[in-house]
Amino acid sequence: MKKSKIMFLFITGIIFLVIFLLSVFEYLNYAKLTNSFVVNIVEKINNDYPNIEISEIVDIINSPNLKNNNSILYSYGFSENDINIISSLQSSFYNNLKINFLVFLIFLLIIVIYIRMCKYKNAKELKSIINYLKKLNSGNYDLQIDLNSEGLLSILKNEIYKTTIMLREKAEKELKDKINLKDSLTNISHQLKTPLTSISLLVDNLDDENIDYKLQKEFLNDIKIQIKNINFLIIILLKLSRFDANVVVFKKEIINVKKLIFEILKYIDVIREVKNINVHVSGANDITFIGDYKWEFEAISNILKNSLEYTSENKNIYISFSKNNLYTEILIKDEGKGMTNEEKKKIFERFYKGPNSTTNNFGIGMSLAKEIINKDNGKIKIESEINKGTTFKIRYYK
Repeated sequence: MKKSKIMFLFITGIIFLVIFLLSVFEYLNYAKLTNSFVVNIVEKINNDYPNIEISEIVDIINSPNLKNNNSILYSYGFSENDINIISSLQSSFYNNLKINFLVFLIFLLIIVIYIRMCKYKNAKELKSIINYLKKLNSGNYDLQIDLNSEGLLSILKNEIYKTTIMLREKAEKELKDKINLKDSLTNISHQLKTPLTSISLLVDNLDDENIDYKLQKEFLNDIKIQIKNINFLIIILLKLSRFDANVVVFKKEIINVKKLIFEILKYIDVIREVKNINVHVSGANDITFIGDYKWEFEAISNILKNSLEYTSENKNIYISFSKNNLYTEILIKDEGKGMTNEEKKKIFERFYKGPNSTTNNFGIGMSLAKEIINKDNGKIKIESEINKGTTFKIRYYK
């Protein structure tokens, strides 16, 4: 739109200039021819009638009503042909001047009409934008806008459209966060309710004066376990809340994969020994990736704990790692019970427990592991077959 306006004004200016130059040229040509003709006639009259005022003759010749004063010219020797020539020159000049002036007025009218149309169009577009904004303010984000036009108003429309998309995505995210928060609070209350109820019952039993000492010790031990579970749940929930609030700052450090794996194996060795599961590790000593060591320790250890939980006694877990030009890959393969497609979809959901779960877990570890890996520019995928085992593929991209 802006380019067409500039082009229109440029062409109009050129036309105005051409009209002006043509008018000047015609005037100069008319003046030249008239002056030449008059000079010749005046010289002749001056020779025949030396006492005549030359200015009088010139005024009559230059008069627009030349033919009405022709009797005076006849008296000084002008012929009818002479008068017709002068009249023709005058008529041609004035007619051309009128035409040029008319053309000028036409183009001036076109410009006025064009400007009025532009103003009307701009006013219409502004009204459309105002209505669009009103709909946005009312919460209606399912709107489209024409992005094919040009000009300042089009740029404004584009920016409004971008803002619309941003607001819609923000609204959808806030709605999703509210739903997640509601679900999380429901799950948290459920998770806390079980150990708290158990503690309450155990305390009621301990209040009995006739309780056996051995049973009392057993109840106290159960209370300690439940308190430990509550403490673990609170810690893990605090970690997840930090992720939800985007306040976790990840370090960017070089992590040696082999060192990380063996540190984690030391940490979970008690669990491994209880089930007599053999862990096989393979991979070069110099394989690394960029991430936060502390958080990656948490993520990989949670995945290995999951594999240990779903792997039967005296079975094997295989850990291998490699590197190429695109990513560093860690594979954790177990000989466990495997997962169905439905379980694979849900395993990374918070508070999800598999149907084959054998331990008193809270279903949070795998969700936290995925969030940590994603934060370090990584991806995790699952391949699994029932009764054959599960493989976790973790890739950290450069």
